[in-house]
Amino acid sequence: MSIVQLSDESNKYFSSSYDEELKLYSLVWHKTSEYMEEHEYKMLMQADRDAMLKNYDQLSFILIDLTERLDTMSPELQEWSTKNISSYIFDKYEVLKVAIVNSRDFSTQFSLEQAIEEDNISEDLTRYFDKKEEAEAWLFNIDK
Repeated sequence: MSIVQLSDESNKYFSSSYDEELKLYSLVWHKTSEYMEEHEYKMLMQADRDAMLKNYDQLSFILIDLTERLDTMSPELQEWSTKNISSYIFDKYEVLKVAIVNSRDFSTQFSLEQAIEEDNISEDLTRYFDKKEEAEAWLFNIDK
C-alpha cells in the first residue's frame, strides 16, 4: 500500500495523506489547531489542495478526522474554504464518499457541519461518525 504524506512535516495543525491504492485523501486534525490563525489555515489548505490536484488523477474517498479539532470556523472562512478548496476538489474528482469523524467540541462540530453544507455535497455522499473505525468501515463497505 502506497500512502503519501501531503502535509508538510512542520505543519503542527493537521496531517494529511493520500492512499494511492484506495484513492483516499485523509485529513487528521491535531489539538494545536485550536491556535491556528486564518492565514495559516488558508496557506496550509491551499498547499494540500495543490498537491492533490497536481499529483493525482483519481480521488474516490475522503476521510476527515475532526476528533481533536477544537476551533470554530468563521462564516467568512467557511465561505473561503468552499470557494478555494472544496470546489476545486469536487470539480476535478468524482468523489464517491466523504466520512467525517466528529469533533469532541460541540461548537467546532457545528461550525464545520455548516462549512460542509456550504460545499453543496450531496447528503448521500457525506456521513458523520463518532469513531474513525466506523467511518472507515462505511467508506469501504466493511461489515462490523
